[in-house]
Amino acid sequence: MIGQQMTLRRVQKTYGAVWAVRETDLEIGKGEFVSIVGPSGSGKTTLLTMIAGFETPTAGSIMVGGQDVTMLAPNRRNIGMVFQKYALFPHMTVRQNIEFPLRMRRLAKGRGLAERVDAMLDLVQLGALQHRYPHQLSGGQQQRVAVARALVFDPPVILMDEPLGALDKKLREAMQFEIKRLQERIGATVIYVTHDQEEALTMSDRVAVMHKGRLEQIGTPNNLYANPDNAFVADFVGSVNFIPGTVCGTDHLHVAIKVGNALVQVRTPQGRQAYRYEEGAAVRVAARPEHIAIAPYRDRDALSLSGTIETMVFAGASRTALVRLHEVPELVLRADVPSSISSLPDRGSNVALSFSVDALRIFDAEGTA
Repeated sequence: MIGQQMTLRRVQKTYGAVWAVRETDLEIGKGEFVSIVGPSGSGKTTLLTMIAGFETPTAGSIMVGGQDVTMLAPNRRNIGMVFQKYALFPHMTVRQNIEFPLRMRRLAKGRGLAERVDAMLDLVQLGALQHRYPHQLSGGQQQRVAVARALVFDPPVILMDEPLGALDKKLREAMQFEIKRLQERIGATVIYVTHDQEEALTMSDRVAVMHKGRLEQIGTPNNLYANPDNAFVADFVGSVNFIPGTVCGTDHLHVAIKVGNALVQVRTPQGRQAYRYEEGAAVRVAARPEHIAIAPYRDRDALSLSGTIETMVFAGASRTALVRLHEVPELVLRADVPSSISSLPDRGSNVALSFSVDALRIFDAEGTA
């Protein structure tokens, strides 16, 4: 199987006066695994159903392998689809479910059909269960049947609409690696819709973040996490603390921000000049929980904040501290620290909070970096 490039140009979808998907440009390379994430109502599933052909764009075009498929019926797009509820035929065995797309498309018969199904059963490791019916399978096994059925006719593009949503956490995590293993082995182009950002970060070559029908940002998992374009992306992809402050000075690459009666220094992202932030401007500093260091209050310096630990929770490899800031009493920050650190202050202790200037991000009042 060879994955195909997919290109969306100015794709839009409206229902009367309601925008489901605003003008969207998206290019996905051959064999790439791209996840689309966003909250409910963000437009991610509508975008997927337009690619599949179940919805027609109000405007724009969808190209697969250089062919315009915008107006083609779903069965003429040669696209595999894995649904959240799997949609397996209950009266068919595992083998018959996988055979079905081949029979419908008349792509194989006799020995050729049997060999293709055998190869797919081997790929998803279900040969021993091929004569069982869906109700006799576990959730993970049903999910693998659905994936095999989507792959068996060699589609250049596979669409997955929250296929792991019905599984428990442990099985879902196992299936994430299983799907990624299969995708890398066959070389298919995969577009994967999920509301779970951790799932997307684990599985994807790139992640597209949608909000209110708009594509906010697309990038590698590391780039989205470390360099979000706006406050929404920062908040949606992983955990983040937003600390309100006021710009009180800049140099060539840094911005000094006053938080209460304390100062925090932020290094501006590469390519963005510090002087664009005017003195006196209201901003928000974004700090990931793992980028906040906790020390005894006596170790506080000029570029640290202070607070009181209200809660300390053990979470295996790390501990999560909830700290109420002295500088902004209504604000509680989350800090994740390694459990191996034995000298952490206890609940109720006053502490100093320090930050790496390279890990912080600054956003203006509108949420723009």
